[in-house]
Amino acid sequence: MKIMQVIPYFCFGGAEIMCENLTYALKNAGQDVFVVSLYAERTPIAQRMEEAGIRIVYLDKKLGLDLSMVPKLAKLMGQERPDVVHTHLDVIKYAVAAARLSGVKKCVHTVHSLADREAEGRIQKIINGTYFRKAWSVPVALTPEVQASVSDFYGLPPERIPVIYNGIDLSRCIPKTTYETGETVTILHVGRFDVPKNHAGLLEAFRLLRETHPECHLRLVGDGDLRLRMEALAKEKGISDAVEFCGMQSNVYPYLHDADIFTLPSIYEGNPMTIIEAMGTGLPIVASRVGGIPDMIHDGESGILVEPEPRAVCDALARMVEDGALRRRLGENAKAQSRQFSAEHMAEDYLTCYG
Repeated sequence: MKIMQVIPYFCFGGAEIMCENLTYALKNAGQDVFVVSLYAERTPIAQRMEEAGIRIVYLDKKLGLDLSMVPKLAKLMGQERPDVVHTHLDVIKYAVAAARLSGVKKCVHTVHSLADREAEGRIQKIINGTYFRKAWSVPVALTPEVQASVSDFYGLPPERIPVIYNGIDLSRCIPKTTYETGETVTILHVGRFDVPKNHAGLLEAFRLLRETHPECHLRLVGDGDLRLRMEALAKEKGISDAVEFCGMQSNVYPYLHDADIFTLPSIYEGNPMTIIEAMGTGLPIVASRVGGIPDMIHDGESGILVEPEPRAVCDALARMVEDGALRRRLGENAKAQSRQFSAEHMAEDYLTCYG
């Protein structure tokens, strides 16, 4: 089967990492898969994929609405003749129209967040809804909650919206071998600097935590529009000496392995890849009870789930810092549960969806 994955470009984000992992797993399963990046930027993730033998076609999209993408994609599809076009994020508006023009029979679209958040604006909602209701593209939800949101938002029966969890190559994780901490307790967050990731709330939670646990250190891996503002906020709160802004990293697994606790206090999420990476590492996790996270982490068994507000996050982190046995139990359970989120399992489910 020949599969064309289409994505805006490979910035550092969950959708991009999911696309990367799925592409590798499909290739390993013997499928003919390649990727189309609408923008010409060759990011570290794109370079990593090309070094791994993945073919990426760059279309040099202009910023904003660029209707030239439809004929460009249609021409490429006519040349490549894919059996399936798999879209991510807002490329759906271009790629499905191109598929109709070029005669591609099957399109699949992964809905990476709640439907109303992914389809920003009335026009995008109308376009997506038309594609889904006419069965020009199959919407795939990352979690049951996302499935329900797609069903409600577009008026589709749930049975037309398969649920396929994200997966990673678990062999890349570096499993923890000890849950003892040194003089410093390292708390790790991985994610883009954007409003949903709630960095401001995390920094306030960490400020509160430092009042009783000055041995704690916070590492923030990622980049984004809000990074400079968060660096300034850390200084305002008087915690900048204990907060490390690590930037975007092409390989997060050493950071995960070196951490003592992982936290993701997002305001909303789909099926976050970073949670799976932390689980595969065997890290004890404090995360917010939003989106698809409760479908991944069992509260009190493989992590601690809280509301995404500073005091709740602080209290959960303090429990982790103070209790080594708790860290070990939650971390080991998280690692055991991570097996259901393998890239191989994800690829098998998508191949079934591709038909």
